[in-house]
Amino acid sequence: MAGDAGQTTDNPALVWVSERGLGGVVCLPQPDPLTPRREQKKRRKDRRLFIFGLLSIVGIALALGLGLPHNPQLPPVYASISGVMGWAYFACWSISFWPQIYENWRRKSVMGFSFDFGIYNLLGFGCYAIFNCTFYFNERVQQAYEELHGGKPSSVALNDVVFAIHALTATLLALVQCVIYERGGQRVSEICKLVVAIVVLGAVVYGLFSAFHSTLCSCFTLLSWLYLLSYVKLAITVFKYMPQVHLNYSRKSTVGWSITSILLDSSGGLLSLGQVFGDAYVLKDWSAVTGNPVKFGLGLVSLVFDAIFMVQHYILYPEEEHEHEEAHLKAIPSTASLSADSDLKLKLL
Repeated sequence: MAGDAGQTTDNPALVWVSERGLGGVVCLPQPDPLTPRREQKKRRKDRRLFIFGLLSIVGIALALGLGLPHNPQLPPVYASISGVMGWAYFACWSISFWPQIYENWRRKSVMGFSFDFGIYNLLGFGCYAIFNCTFYFNERVQQAYEELHGGKPSSVALNDVVFAIHALTATLLALVQCVIYERGGQRVSEICKLVVAIVVLGAVVYGLFSAFHSTLCSCFTLLSWLYLLSYVKLAITVFKYMPQVHLNYSRKSTVGWSITSILLDSSGGLLSLGQVFGDAYVLKDWSAVTGNPVKFGLGLVSLVFDAIFMVQHYILYPEEEHEHEEAHLKAIPSTASLSADSDLKLKLL
């Protein structure tokens, strides 16, 4: 068979070579000789981004943890340590959103990123932002909390507020990417739509009763409504990762799901739990754990699922084994124009 001139696709990993045979035109994908060089360049760039992110976390933690006012009830030395830990987990969790956003932008695709996970994240961080902002800025809520916990102040700090707002913003950006980038047939499941509708409706109704009919029952208060939102966030965190775990399992691949985000998320979880338990031990006041269950629960649950994702990525479905499989699938549509007037047969090697 005489080979025609090679043709390239939008996929840098493949070069399609047209071969003429008895059955017509057959396009055979051949490895691009430049692929190893591109992979090395990508790894070097990823390492530079990792180092930049690590230095950013250390810089943010030290600058804000030592420069901003501390909890006056903590001993001066430990107050600085607690402040650094608080801003360090804020930096880890905040930066953890951006590797996934960068990955989507780099690939111009959200294949491998669960839409259900994104929607649950939006709902959860919406509740979390309302909870933290109200606790931090509303004096009436602060007084009600102190009355309920024997005069002890709320453990919600400024870094909690900033993180919640930033997380909500980053989640919205990731969902915008789901609209504009290649999705490969992925969509939001009916179960996800139903769960979100029920939760939003329930939270709105409870909030209206708390605002206008608080005299009917002692449970209808602004403080109880905020705690409801915190439990919603905690419940969502428990199961929001499940669609992503299932998507990785069904694809037998973690391509499109950023492991860097998971590593940062797990670091933030450890730092968050460390700050909570450290503050409680120093103050001899464990209400910091029981009084802010969403902060405690978030760190614990996140660590469990982060461990599952690490097992999937590094042990069950190593990324290198699946990158070229996805490359083949993404390249198929672009070959339709190679032979519009003849029988085109694609043979994936």
